[in-house]
Amino acid sequence: MHFGLIAVKAPLDRFRETFTGVWPRLQLVTSASSFLKRSEIWRWMESNEKFVSAAAWTPTNRGTQTGLFCQDGPWAIFMDNSHTLVSDEDALKKLSLQFGTVISFVVETAGGCAYFWCYENGGARRVISNVDGKLDYRGEPLPEEEGIPAGRYYMAETEALISAFGLTPIEGLPVAATTVAVALEDTTDYSHLGSKMRIAPEKALAASSPSASSESPQATPRKSWWRFW
Repeated sequence: MHFGLIAVKAPLDRFRETFTGVWPRLQLVTSASSFLKRSEIWRWMESNEKFVSAAAWTPTNRGTQTGLFCQDGPWAIFMDNSHTLVSDEDALKKLSLQFGTVISFVVETAGGCAYFWCYENGGARRVISNVDGKLDYRGEPLPEEEGIPAGRYYMAETEALISAFGLTPIEGLPVAATTVAVALEDTTDYSHLGSKMRIAPEKALAASSPSASSESPQATPRKSWWRFW
């Protein structure tokens, strides 16, 4: 299972407008809608995704990442296969200031991990993580967790929690009829990373690892090289 989403209770158009303010560095390259089935969506994403590493990045070769917006009943959803946006806790905080409640899920069985975040009004209400069998909890259990066994959180528990919030089951997402697929370009200037990669690749990789992301906002921009798979 390879899955990542953010959901807020709002009309899709409003979520999309807020999205650009939360991630201003991401510029829309192209988009598509009016899909009839999910297989069409997967083909569109494959043809519009272009991953560029830090070593290969140039101002004229920025790459593109794809994502999916859809409306699922009262929930507006953004699905992110890279997991880097849906796991961005600073962004979840900002979104929760706009929408009140924000929930986010990541499951990556190739890496043996699963995550759940619930932010409300700028604060983390509940966070659950399972990394290779090591469980960590923050905050008090939510009413939606009733019936989920304590001390367990992986694929089945993720699916149960998604259903408890009233979202469509994973196998039914995205909702094709309401999907807007987007290709995004990261406009951050990563030109400094090319020389670092050539001079000391092991230091450059260490500097752009997930553990380095907690440094101050004034730190030099880093291009994430990691993925969960």
